[in-house]
Amino acid sequence: MKHGKERQMAGEASRNKVNIGASSLILIFIVLCMATFGLLSLSSAQGDLKLAGRNGEAVQAYYEADSRGQQWLKEVDQVLTEEMGEGKDSTQCSLDIKDRLGELYNRETGLISTDIPMDRGQSLRIELVLMCGEKHYDIKSWYVYASDEYEIDNSMPVWGGAAPSQE
Repeated sequence: MKHGKERQMAGEASRNKVNIGASSLILIFIVLCMATFGLLSLSSAQGDLKLAGRNGEAVQAYYEADSRGQQWLKEVDQVLTEEMGEGKDSTQCSLDIKDRLGELYNRETGLISTDIPMDRGQSLRIELVLMCGEKHYDIKSWYVYASDEYEIDNSMPVWGGAAPSQE
Protein backbone atom coordinates (compact mmCIF):
# COMPACT_ATOMS: atom_id res chain seq x y z
CA MET A 1 0.00 0.00 0.00
CA LYS A 2 2.85 2.21 0.69
CA HIS A 3 4.11 1.93 -2.90
CA GLY A 4 0.74 2.92 -4.37
CA LYS A 5 0.53 6.06 -2.29
CA GLU A 6 4.08 7.04 -3.26
CA ARG A 7 3.22 6.57 -6.94
CA GLN A 8 0.10 8.66 -6.56
CA MET A 9 2.08 11.45 -4.89
CA ALA A 10 4.79 11.21 -7.54
CA GLY A 11 2.13 11.50 -10.28
CA GLU A 12 0.60 14.57 -8.65
CA ALA A 13 4.03 16.13 -8.20
CA SER A 14 4.94 15.55 -11.85
CA ARG A 15 1.64 17.09 -13.00
CA ASN A 16 2.25 20.10 -10.76
CA LYS A 17 5.80 20.48 -12.08
CA VAL A 18 4.55 20.53 -15.67
CA ASN A 19 2.02 23.22 -14.87
CA ILE A 20 4.59 25.25 -12.95
CA GLY A 21 7.12 24.78 -15.76
CA ALA A 22 4.78 26.02 -18.51
CA SER A 23 3.78 29.11 -16.55
CA SER A 24 7.43 29.74 -15.70
CA LEU A 25 8.38 29.59 -19.40
CA ILE A 26 5.62 32.02 -20.28
CA LEU A 27 6.72 34.35 -17.48
CA ILE A 28 10.38 34.16 -18.60
CA PHE A 29 9.32 34.91 -22.19
CA ILE A 30 7.28 37.91 -21.05
CA VAL A 31 10.17 39.22 -18.92
CA LEU A 32 12.58 38.85 -21.88
CA CYS A 33 10.15 40.68 -24.15
CA MET A 34 9.77 43.50 -21.63
CA ALA A 35 13.55 43.76 -21.20
CA THR A 36 14.02 43.87 -24.99
CA PHE A 37 11.40 46.57 -25.42
CA GLY A 38 12.94 48.51 -22.54
CA LEU A 39 16.38 48.42 -24.18
CA LEU A 40 14.91 49.45 -27.53
CA SER A 41 13.13 52.36 -25.85
CA LEU A 42 16.33 53.43 -24.12
CA SER A 43 18.25 53.26 -27.39
CA SER A 44 15.57 55.29 -29.16
CA ALA A 45 15.56 57.88 -26.38
CA GLN A 46 19.34 58.26 -26.60
CA GLY A 47 19.10 58.76 -30.36
CA ASP A 48 16.36 61.35 -29.88
CA LEU A 49 18.51 63.16 -27.31
CA LYS A 50 21.47 63.32 -29.71
CA LEU A 51 19.23 64.54 -32.53
CA ALA A 52 17.69 67.20 -30.30
CA GLY A 53 21.18 68.35 -29.29
CA ARG A 54 22.31 68.65 -32.92
CA ASN A 55 19.09 70.44 -33.82
CA GLY A 56 19.60 72.85 -30.92
CA GLU A 57 23.15 73.60 -32.08
CA ALA A 58 21.94 74.22 -35.65
CA VAL A 59 19.19 76.57 -34.45
CA GLN A 60 21.65 78.43 -32.23
CA ALA A 61 24.12 78.77 -35.14
CA TYR A 62 21.35 80.09 -37.39
CA TYR A 63 20.22 82.71 -34.89
CA GLU A 64 23.81 83.81 -34.27
CA ALA A 65 24.28 84.23 -38.03
CA ASP A 66 20.91 85.97 -38.27
CA SER A 67 21.96 88.36 -35.52
CA ARG A 68 25.21 89.14 -37.36
CA GLY A 69 23.12 89.64 -40.51
CA GLN A 70 20.88 92.12 -38.72
CA GLN A 71 23.97 93.99 -37.52
CA TRP A 72 25.36 94.04 -41.09
CA LEU A 73 21.98 95.29 -42.36
CA LYS A 74 22.05 98.10 -39.79
CA GLU A 75 25.54 99.15 -40.93
CA VAL A 76 24.54 99.07 -44.62
CA ASP A 77 21.38 101.05 -43.86
CA GLN A 78 23.47 103.67 -42.09
CA VAL A 79 25.81 103.96 -45.11
CA LEU A 80 22.88 104.21 -47.52
CA THR A 81 21.15 106.83 -45.38
CA GLU A 82 24.33 108.93 -45.30
CA GLU A 83 25.04 108.61 -49.02
CA MET A 84 21.50 108.92 -50.38
CA GLY A 85 20.42 111.64 -48.02
CA GLU A 86 22.82 114.26 -49.36
CA GLY A 87 20.84 115.07 -52.55
CA LYS A 88 23.38 113.54 -54.95
CA ASP A 89 22.45 112.24 -58.37
CA SER A 90 22.13 108.47 -58.77
CA THR A 91 25.48 108.00 -60.59
CA GLN A 92 27.51 109.87 -57.98
CA CYS A 93 25.55 108.17 -55.21
CA SER A 94 26.27 104.77 -56.77
CA LEU A 95 30.00 105.54 -56.96
CA ASP A 96 30.09 106.72 -53.35
CA ILE A 97 28.24 103.61 -52.19
CA LYS A 98 30.73 101.47 -54.14
CA ASP A 99 33.60 103.29 -52.41
CA ARG A 100 32.08 102.79 -48.96
CA LEU A 101 30.86 99.19 -49.35
CA GLY A 102 33.59 97.84 -51.63
CA GLU A 103 33.03 94.31 -52.92
CA LEU A 104 29.67 94.05 -51.17
CA TYR A 105 28.08 96.30 -53.82
CA ASN A 106 27.73 95.23 -57.46
CA ARG A 107 26.98 98.28 -59.62
CA GLU A 108 25.82 96.30 -62.65
CA THR A 109 23.13 94.38 -60.78
CA GLY A 110 22.44 97.02 -58.14
CA LEU A 111 22.76 94.35 -55.44
CA ILE A 112 24.44 94.61 -52.09
CA SER A 113 25.20 91.13 -50.78
CA THR A 114 27.14 89.27 -48.12
CA ASP A 115 27.71 85.72 -46.94
CA ILE A 116 27.87 85.07 -43.21
CA PRO A 117 29.59 81.75 -42.40
CA MET A 118 27.89 79.26 -40.09
CA ASP A 119 28.75 75.80 -38.76
CA ARG A 120 28.84 72.59 -40.80
CA GLY A 121 29.73 74.21 -44.11
CA GLN A 122 26.71 76.49 -44.30
CA SER A 123 26.43 80.23 -44.85
CA LEU A 124 23.69 82.81 -44.54
CA ARG A 125 23.27 84.73 -47.80
CA ILE A 126 21.77 88.23 -47.70
CA GLU A 127 21.04 90.22 -50.86
CA LEU A 128 19.65 93.75 -50.95
CA VAL A 129 18.33 95.64 -53.98
CA LEU A 130 19.06 99.38 -54.01
CA MET A 131 15.98 101.55 -54.37
CA CYS A 132 15.40 105.23 -54.86
CA GLY A 133 13.24 107.18 -52.49
CA GLU A 134 12.57 106.98 -48.80
CA LYS A 135 13.17 103.25 -48.67
CA HIS A 136 16.84 102.82 -49.61
CA TYR A 137 16.80 99.08 -50.18
CA ASP A 138 14.60 96.01 -50.41
CA ILE A 139 15.63 92.60 -49.09
CA LYS A 140 15.79 90.34 -52.14
CA SER A 141 16.91 87.18 -50.34
CA TRP A 142 17.86 85.97 -46.87
CA TYR A 143 18.59 82.23 -46.84
CA VAL A 144 20.96 79.51 -45.65
CA TYR A 145 22.85 77.47 -48.22
CA ALA A 146 25.60 74.85 -48.28
CA SER A 147 28.78 76.83 -48.93
CA ASP A 148 31.20 73.88 -48.89
CA GLU A 149 31.78 71.88 -52.03
CA TYR A 150 29.80 68.68 -52.03
CA GLU A 151 31.70 65.74 -53.47
CA ILE A 152 29.84 62.62 -54.50
CA ASP A 153 31.59 59.38 -53.59
CA ASN A 154 31.67 57.21 -56.70
CA SER A 155 34.10 54.63 -55.33
CA MET A 156 31.42 51.97 -54.82
CA PRO A 157 30.04 50.39 -57.99
CA VAL A 158 26.28 50.84 -58.07
CA TRP A 159 23.89 49.05 -60.41
CA GLY A 160 22.66 51.47 -63.04
CA GLY A 161 19.35 49.73 -63.71
CA ALA A 162 20.13 48.18 -67.09
CA ALA A 163 19.58 44.44 -67.42
CA PRO A 164 22.69 42.46 -68.36
CA SER A 165 22.62 41.30 -71.96
CA GLN A 166 22.32 37.56 -72.46
CA GLU A 167 24.03 36.19 -75.53
